[in-house]
Amino acid sequence: MNVMLAGSVLGLLVGAVCRWFDLPSPTPPTPTGAAMVVAMTLGFVVAGQISL
Repeated sequence: MNVMLAGSVLGLLVGAVCRWFDLPSPTPPTPTGAAMVVAMTLGFVVAGQISL
């Protein structure tokens, strides 16, 4: 749980720094692209919870 929180905070910080310094954002600028990133992240987290 701490890793997920740290990842979320780091993502917010990277986004804020990119906005403040007018750097190109490392994420897709469209809602569809952002949804794909969220879906991949959720898939990664859920797959980590499943043990085969």
